[in-house]
Amino acid sequence: MKIEDKVIRTLLTLMGERDFLQGKGLVRRVAKKASIDPMDAKMVLGKLARQGIVEGVSGHGEPVGRVTLTIEVPIHKESISIIKWREALRSTGMDESETEALASCHDKLDDFSDADLRDLARGLKILKSVQKEERNTPRFVVSAKYLLGSSKILGSLPSASLKGFGIDVDSFPDAVPHLVVAGPENPDAVLLIENPHSFEEAIAAGCSDRVALVVTYGYGLSRSGEAYGNSLATLIEQADRLIPLIRKGNPPPPKLLFTHPKIMFWGDLDREGLRIYIQLQKQIPALRASAIYIPMIEAMKMGMSHPYAKSTAKERQRMVENAPKEILPLVVSCMERGIDQEAISQTEIARLASYTFEEVWQN
Repeated sequence: MKIEDKVIRTLLTLMGERDFLQGKGLVRRVAKKASIDPMDAKMVLGKLARQGIVEGVSGHGEPVGRVTLTIEVPIHKESISIIKWREALRSTGMDESETEALASCHDKLDDFSDADLRDLARGLKILKSVQKEERNTPRFVVSAKYLLGSSKILGSLPSASLKGFGIDVDSFPDAVPHLVVAGPENPDAVLLIENPHSFEEAIAAGCSDRVALVVTYGYGLSRSGEAYGNSLATLIEQADRLIPLIRKGNPPPPKLLFTHPKIMFWGDLDREGLRIYIQLQKQIPALRASAIYIPMIEAMKMGMSHPYAKSTAKERQRMVENAPKEILPLVVSCMERGIDQEAISQTEIARLASYTFEEVWQN
């Protein structure tokens, strides 16, 4: 079932005998009832509003009053897959709330036999009961251990459904805890860099002679959407478990790098890049934006920027909210357009790698 159809059916279910819904808390209610992520629920509501299917919702998915549907959608009979999945869940002794929380997983399981469905249901129930003991175990290991011997199943099921059931999927990191680093034994500063190419450019610029460099993309510290938040807190909290892959030099271990008094982040100057910064700062309060953002702002003023569009792979980037005061100039500069960090030269990287955005911007 398409997510749009799922949201429409959810709205109809929530309406019951009424012909409208109160807008307050609607996104949360739709997300919970449909077992989808709240941001996905908001995006779909916005899309339906723009199509004229839903009234009382802005084009951005924000309810602004009484919410109504302009079309009537017949409620079809439930599919065989969801009926079989519910039967499997109930066979393990799950109550109705647990069964409904996991119901939306049926789309991923429509080619499972009845026996496999029952075994999977039992595995999920066992995992729920032992998850505290398995905390910080890689997700693929937990999946293979409890879910039919498959390392993939846990990651393929909807995380919102699993959380609604009571399995905290965020407690299972989804990547091998490796971190690529470079730098001297006693660095003047630490620079977290979003993507591998810019990390290599910083090394080529000679930055690793004085600054410890850490590439974050793909190693659990930054991912797009839900995924980067998944293992972010766990990996930083468990920094002593991270395995450093030393690209150059002899930098300190990750645990010491994350507690360095001068630690900075440099990523793409776009909404998602700044959201990654905000998430990282929640775990590393001393974190500040890098001064390398300044030539990015200057390049944008000269016309070097791109829209949030499909061709730039940024059409789904959300507006930045609750940004700390020190990066407000960055938020303003990339509100409508962005620029990627690959656009910055080695010369500028070398010149600014040791400084925070605030240090240079104020001068």
